[in-house]
Amino acid sequence: MKTLKLLRRDLRLGLINRSYMYVLAVIFSFVSTYQCSAAMCGTKELNFMWSEGTVMDYYLFAMKGMNYYRFDPSDSFQIPLLWFIFQIGISYIIAYYAEKDLSDNGINVMTAGRSRSSWWLSKMLWCILSVLFYYIIAIISCIVFALMHGADLSLGVTDEFLMIIFGYNMTYISYSDLIVVAVLLPVLITISICLVQLLVSFILSPVTSFAITCGLYVLSTYYTAWFLPGSYTMWIRSSYYHEQGLNPLSGLLIACFLVIAVYLLGRGYFESKDII
Repeated sequence: MKTLKLLRRDLRLGLINRSYMYVLAVIFSFVSTYQCSAAMCGTKELNFMWSEGTVMDYYLFAMKGMNYYRFDPSDSFQIPLLWFIFQIGISYIIAYYAEKDLSDNGINVMTAGRSRSSWWLSKMLWCILSVLFYYIIAIISCIVFALMHGADLSLGVTDEFLMIIFGYNMTYISYSDLIVVAVLLPVLITISICLVQLLVSFILSPVTSFAITCGLYVLSTYYTAWFLPGSYTMWIRSSYYHEQGLNPLSGLLIACFLVIAVYLLGRGYFESKDII
């Protein structure tokens, strides 16, 4: 009950009152769907496809990220800018509210609620719901903009388009696998990374935690490694798509482990913290 009361407060102050910041997800969807539409036009001009695509095609294009990177002196390294902006967008949104709320109102709220663990759980739930809201806004915006470009309102995929854009590796991915690696896994990984960032913002500072998160995403594009979870938010880094990619099951386990670890570490930190 205490947690729900605190959560209502956090949702009002940390999400609803700051909802204007979620325009970042709309901008990401707008640019991504524009690029996807241009790619489709080029494909149709070559007579490789004859439909307008589906909203799922547009979403897969938007969430692709960057293919597996292997260092080569003749191959320049370039961060996938749209993916990077999308991921650090939610990290920026959740970066400052919780720590500022602690410094401004933490003593009064924790004293009134008489439960530090409830206060911490509320902040975690606020962070999780913020990430979910961010992704929902991005998905809805992607659907709307895709429809404006003439796409069919269908969750199916256009095989011809995906084969042209992503290559013949797409033949090895089932539709259920696509849902896991392109829809479910990125959300869970983003939630876990944001929760780690949330905890670090209290231990160090919001600026430092945000900088560490940005560095993690940069390293995740350069190195495809299980201990750099940012790669799991790029579905073409999956082992279902690339033979040297990451196993999605590992990503699911990492996400669950980080959520549990953050809760336990945060609870212990605030139970022993001198807030006065």
